[in-house]
Amino acid sequence: MELGLSQHQAIKQIQTLSPQMYMSMEILCLNSMDLQDRVDTELENNETLERSSEETIGEETSSDGEEETTSALAEATSSEDADGSAEPAEDPFGSLQERMDRADRYFQDDAPPSRSSASYRGEKDEKLEAMSNTAERSISLQDHLEDQVHLLSDDEVAAAMRRVEVSARASAATQEALGGDTPDAELNGAPAPPAVETPARLDFSEEQVIEIRELCSSIIFNIDERGYLMYSLEEVRVSIDPLPAMLLLEVALEIVQDLEPTGVGGRDIVECLLLQLQKDRQDYPLEEKIIREYLSELSHNRLPKIARGLGVGIEEIKDAVENIASLNPLPGKVFGGDPPHYIKPDVIVDEVEGAYEVRVDSNYIPRLRISSHYRDLYRQSRKDPELQKYLKKKLDSAEWLVSAIRQRQATLHKIAQEIVNIQSGFLDHGISHLKALKMADVAELLGVHVSTISRGISGKYIQTPRGIYALKFFFTGGATKSSGEVEARGSVIQRIKDFIAEEDKAKPLSDIAIVRKLEEAEISISRRTVTKYREAEGIPSSRERREY
Repeated sequence: MELGLSQHQAIKQIQTLSPQMYMSMEILCLNSMDLQDRVDTELENNETLERSSEETIGEETSSDGEEETTSALAEATSSEDADGSAEPAEDPFGSLQERMDRADRYFQDDAPPSRSSASYRGEKDEKLEAMSNTAERSISLQDHLEDQVHLLSDDEVAAAMRRVEVSARASAATQEALGGDTPDAELNGAPAPPAVETPARLDFSEEQVIEIRELCSSIIFNIDERGYLMYSLEEVRVSIDPLPAMLLLEVALEIVQDLEPTGVGGRDIVECLLLQLQKDRQDYPLEEKIIREYLSELSHNRLPKIARGLGVGIEEIKDAVENIASLNPLPGKVFGGDPPHYIKPDVIVDEVEGAYEVRVDSNYIPRLRISSHYRDLYRQSRKDPELQKYLKKKLDSAEWLVSAIRQRQATLHKIAQEIVNIQSGFLDHGISHLKALKMADVAELLGVHVSTISRGISGKYIQTPRGIYALKFFFTGGATKSSGEVEARGSVIQRIKDFIAEEDKAKPLSDIAIVRKLEEAEISISRRTVTKYREAEGIPSSRERREY
């Protein structure tokens, strides 16, 4: 066998995406808020772009100013061609939709990774800052608690000290009665190292009051967003320098647990609920027993088991459970949390004389044009190749952006119009008339690749006479009826909700019973699918829904 080197020639065709196509794909993916952000950033970074007027870019009819925008670079280039000083320029856009569809067919369903719009954002956006002020800014839980501690009088701190001292003496007496010899300095916690002085008694001095206030801040720092103290008192204690007396830390916890919201500072859900029960200084012995001993059974609605365990009637248990249900297991959630999610509909559907009119909302997208100054400067830059190259890059980018926005508005309008045409039954009668719809169906109707539909509906919302919905809401699978017709998933879920709403609460419908009722409506799905739909909607099981 002989080994050697050989050389072969082959012709290979590779399709690459132009900057225009990348920009068009990216702009199509943006919702109205992100698009506004992107346009504002481009206006800051590209000096060849400027606002044309107060009118918006998405108008159907074009003005002279718009024509000037789309032809600006072409005019400048053709002027140079006449002088014979520059190479003929290609059309910066061509048919963007056609190019995008070619790219989609090339990539099939694996769309190229899109650069995040965040990369185009400036450090601070005044418009978005102003928008965030439209809703009242929530104060954090920690700040709320700190404010309350600062407002406490010395007398209120002293009252907490007396309560803890009384509790400590009672605990010491109990230990003594049981034959224990725990010193006061070691009550309710591990003893401090010998080098640290731990007071055995509270002296109610000004220095102790100040220290307790500082310890309150340390405890508050270790409270999570739920309102729970994340660590034991001993763990909090060893993180403080110098090491405080455990008795002072207990006073601080007593103060924090007496703040609003009620239940804050509990170390687990049991302590959190008990703090709320004890807040009004009334006795709830049955409720306390259920919380301490039967919380797991309560979460699964096993009331008969609780009644048998406590030796009381089911009616008493129901009354106690009703009281417990009024408590808040996550008291800290009313503060802070996730920032508000603003929705700005990209498409608006109006009912006019029995027909639905579709329009793409462009009120917040400024109308753009190419600066005449930089267009003239480009014409005059033949003697400065570097300047000419720089200006051409900026002008190209400006042209592509304007064209991509127009293409986005047109594509989004076409997609929304087809959705409205297909889902008119939903707009007329509600979710029970929602049709099963796939992106491929709309893509076929519009003659585009399915990836174009996916980009067009991504993160966008439509305002209809029935409310605001994500465009993706209208694309759903479903269940096949005996007639061969497909009923949308949302419609099936609504049927399940209706069945459950009308059920006998003493004998709620099991998942298999729901399957049988769906079969009566000629809808055939498995029990597993019913369970999946029910759990996805947060609907408890039949046992948990039962009312005794």
